[in-house]
Amino acid sequence: MQTLKAYKLTTFFLGIFVFSQLVNAQNETEKLNLHVPSPVWEDQIIYFLMTDRFNDGDPTNNDQGYNEYDPGVLEKYSGGDIQGILNQLDYIQNLGATTLWTTPIFANQWWDDKTKYAGYHGYWPENFVEVDKHVGTIVDFQKLSHHLHERGMYLIQDIVINHTGNFYGYDGKYNENDPTENFAFNETSVPVKAPTQYPFSLNNVNDPQHRTAGIYHWTPDITDYGIEHIRVNYELGMLDDINTQNVRVREVFRDSYGYWIRVVGVDGFRIDTVIYVEKEFWNDFMHAPDENAPGIQQVAKATGREHFIAFGEAMANSKPYSNTGDKLVADYMGTEDQPGLNSMLNFPLYYSIKRVFSQGKPTAYLGYRLNEVCNAGIFPNPHRLPNFIDNHDTNRFIQNATVDGFKQALFFQFAIPGIPVIYMGTEQMLHESRASMFAKGWGSEGKDHFDQTSEMYLFIKELTAVRKANQVLTRGDLTMLRDSDLGAGVLAFRRKFNEKDAIIIFNTADEQMLLSNLETGLESGSKLNLILGMNFQHHLKTGQDGLVTTELPPRMAGIFMVESSNEKVPENKLKVTVQPDISGKTFSENMQLKGTVNNKQGNYLLVIDGKLNNALELDIDHEGNWEIMIPNARFPFGKSKHDLTIYSPELKLSTPLISFSTDIEIQGKQILVRDAVNDDHGQNGNYTKPGDMSYGSQMDIREVKTTAFGGNLQLELTMEELSQLWIPPHGFDHVLFHVFIDLPNTSGSHYIPMLNAVAPEGFEWDYAANIGGWQSAYYSSEGATEDHFGTKLSTTPNITVDKEKNKITFQFSPEAFGSPATLEGTKIYITTWDDYGNEGGFRQITEEGELWKFGGSDDSKPVMILDDTEVIEIK
Repeated sequence: MQTLKAYKLTTFFLGIFVFSQLVNAQNETEKLNLHVPSPVWEDQIIYFLMTDRFNDGDPTNNDQGYNEYDPGVLEKYSGGDIQGILNQLDYIQNLGATTLWTTPIFANQWWDDKTKYAGYHGYWPENFVEVDKHVGTIVDFQKLSHHLHERGMYLIQDIVINHTGNFYGYDGKYNENDPTENFAFNETSVPVKAPTQYPFSLNNVNDPQHRTAGIYHWTPDITDYGIEHIRVNYELGMLDDINTQNVRVREVFRDSYGYWIRVVGVDGFRIDTVIYVEKEFWNDFMHAPDENAPGIQQVAKATGREHFIAFGEAMANSKPYSNTGDKLVADYMGTEDQPGLNSMLNFPLYYSIKRVFSQGKPTAYLGYRLNEVCNAGIFPNPHRLPNFIDNHDTNRFIQNATVDGFKQALFFQFAIPGIPVIYMGTEQMLHESRASMFAKGWGSEGKDHFDQTSEMYLFIKELTAVRKANQVLTRGDLTMLRDSDLGAGVLAFRRKFNEKDAIIIFNTADEQMLLSNLETGLESGSKLNLILGMNFQHHLKTGQDGLVTTELPPRMAGIFMVESSNEKVPENKLKVTVQPDISGKTFSENMQLKGTVNNKQGNYLLVIDGKLNNALELDIDHEGNWEIMIPNARFPFGKSKHDLTIYSPELKLSTPLISFSTDIEIQGKQILVRDAVNDDHGQNGNYTKPGDMSYGSQMDIREVKTTAFGGNLQLELTMEELSQLWIPPHGFDHVLFHVFIDLPNTSGSHYIPMLNAVAPEGFEWDYAANIGGWQSAYYSSEGATEDHFGTKLSTTPNITVDKEKNKITFQFSPEAFGSPATLEGTKIYITTWDDYGNEGGFRQITEEGELWKFGGSDDSKPVMILDDTEVIEIK
């Protein structure tokens, strides 16, 4: 059996061979700049690309002859390579990126006919110390490292620890006591049937020598992600799970990945699927004091990299106002006594960003999350956590957000602590998560996407420039100033570093909002100089006691640098009384308020939750008295927090905020509609579901209970089956809902976009919600076509799940329909299909069906409805 010493000897000679290749390839006068000191990571901006989908610089390596290459097919190689990256370094650097992160470039399983998928992404390794032939050679990778370093940039390599490709599995029931039972090799694997790197080549459980070596766990697929033993030891998506507790495995991994630092000069690692590896592994991987196979930190330091960054991927989600996901992510960084990785991708923050800027949820979701990110008890250094809004494993942010919401999310990413990550194509507003940037690649629509004059490229370029020029944004601490518990609206925080102060303000709503008496903590009369604005153009100034009151346009954002001023601030002359005292009280019925105003001239608005569009105008009598009734139907179902102020548009002054709560019982007109069992086979009854064993009856609607009160709408769906196999943030998977709303006396769309269908007779939808386990989007029918849902809105419904009862509930607020007084006469129509989970997009259908595709149609535009309801009318 080959020893670690023999293995190291092999890699040594490989390094000699590589070096000789390199010498022959270089001009005599060129010297490779592979090893440079680590940067201050807080100041970096990362550009992340998927090598196969970025750019094709060498067409000769595209097709390796195994039917694995076809740029017309999502599942196959498209042809991107390292030379393609080299050809576009100007494009990346001009955007403002300082660091490049590539998907894994080592040798992969090229095609797996069992899953009908190729390893183009790089995450199905078969050899951890060889470069895949599709992307180039070790010399090409060294050239990339050299040219980045020559530009003052850095290289982050994506690596895999948890698994190899899919080389074996079980063709029957798994016997925990006898893993040889029903064990079978994947004979469809190409170009190899097993990993070629020792000891990962020892994967045959039927071979006593292999089994004794214990390199693998030889287990089936994960069935419950909540059980740590199963998550760590079972297979993720049919990928062979490596026994990372094995001492030899740990040695070889340290040596294999140390090789890329020594020979190529990579400056950091992004580590895939760390949550599927036992936490103790990471201390050993990073810090093992082994002379023959030292930990990664020691290897990096030997090349002059004192601060080698290694950040892991733990796709953990924290529910609103919960930090369970944050703590889980931080756990992989270890403790002071037992350190692990030195950074982590900030997935909990990603989900909060998505909820707020895409789905119109309360800005307090982000206020809470930022406080947790800056909580030293969880993350000792939040400035080194990579933050993102797009990556290759999630649906594109722009798929479910308005353009302004998309821009705000990017603006936010560059204004908070942490390292901004830009995923390729974000700067060109690509909609498919794995679409190619180059014209001949999959999803490119036949054109290159390297436009340095595009709107989003220039927008991000402006963000990178401002962040680089202001260390208060890269290193400053953060103090929350204002957020909202109810929904979209104001989000404001302060950044401070040394003597520099910045105030950052957002309005996440699609409507004008009032920023009332923001407590900045600054002196009266301080100037807030706008250095970067979105939908906002002017500077601000603090009033008495450092307060700021101003009207915020829809979807604005601003970074304001603070400047002290001796300018005198005029006295606040607005005096208003409100009776009764509602501060801190909870209301279930209509609210009757009255009071007085000291200045009877001008208009006065009663503004609830900052919403100027829905403000109530006060009728002031000749003595300065006013009285008004606020109906409870204007508030959403359940318990919610609110605030109220009286605002004078002429004086630009408002009264102190009064906080109160409402608790509105779920009430109103109720309709119960039952749907047939086992009718989830398409409108003609001939569709079949994808063949993977995880599919059951998740798309079969059993009944819908509709409740309408004022402008509130609640839809309670009971499904035949509800599953959470893939840990979806919304609590359900394998079903994508479309909810269509037809308001009375309006003209909408009869055609159902994207689903290639038409609505039932007499139904014209005005609003549509697209809701899956990972996504939620909302549209009006304005501008809708056969291939476009219309105008995106941010008022997505609230989603709750009762797993035990197979119930999924959607709650729409009155704002979702333009705040009507009643929904009487409204019609509702609901359909189901499925999407690609995290990646988004409608799951495809073929005539025969496949493991991950529906069957029953070879139509170029098939109807994408598996089950639907009758039209439900609120009467």
